[in-house]
Amino acid sequence: MTNHYSEEYLEDVLVRFAYHSTGIEGNTLTLRDTQRILEAHVLPSSENHSLRELYEVDNHRRAFDFLLTAAVEQQPFNSTLVRHLHYLLMDRIRVDAGEYKTAGNRIQGASFRTAEPFEVPFKIQEWCDNLNWRLDHAKTFDERLEALLDSHIKFEQIHPFSDGNGRTGRMLINYGLILDHQPLLVIERKDREHYIDLEAREDVNGLMAYAKEKIAVERQDMENFYVVAERQAKFEQAQWRKIRQQGLENN
Repeated sequence: MTNHYSEEYLEDVLVRFAYHSTGIEGNTLTLRDTQRILEAHVLPSSENHSLRELYEVDNHRRAFDFLLTAAVEQQPFNSTLVRHLHYLLMDRIRVDAGEYKTAGNRIQGASFRTAEPFEVPFKIQEWCDNLNWRLDHAKTFDERLEALLDSHIKFEQIHPFSDGNGRTGRMLINYGLILDHQPLLVIERKDREHYIDLEAREDVNGLMAYAKEKIAVERQDMENFYVVAERQAKFEQAQWRKIRQQGLENN
């Protein structure tokens, strides 16, 4: 078990998260191709994909492993973590991977303006401090989830990087959930327009309702994987006891 999750669950949710999170940004790789890249390290079945699409998926493995390690160390949200996560997600894709934006940008369809480049370092530090404070003082899971989702909207409003803000922001939500040993949130590509609309309207309550529905289903999947893994672990332990007592040939 890793971080209170079974290895099987982590492998499964990584594939689904990478498939949907990149798909929200326009990646056309199939779920099966995403699985082949992440689990078998093989190229997509079709050549009708760009190198960027391949790296977008493949980069999720290292980013995911980084957050799991950071969670074991109980690292709070901080600017170094945010920038390194972006670097891992955008490595081999963007020349400025891990670097804050140097030119203005905006969210299409949003009525607000994103942070100016000179504001980003201060705003990200402020964002981390505020989120850490809210998580430290939250008394229920709903309060912690609301803090993560409200902060997600604020992160996208800052839009600290030239590209990859959505992928980084969604991964940061899950870092908060991992710290709390909760099921991960997979925002599905089919819900892209609804998700973007909630962000643009700064609708925390709407995003909460969506996330709680997804996490409820994810919790059942996570628990199912955990039960199977526990049964297998106990079975293997029993087999080792027999071997030690009776030898391999008599087992």
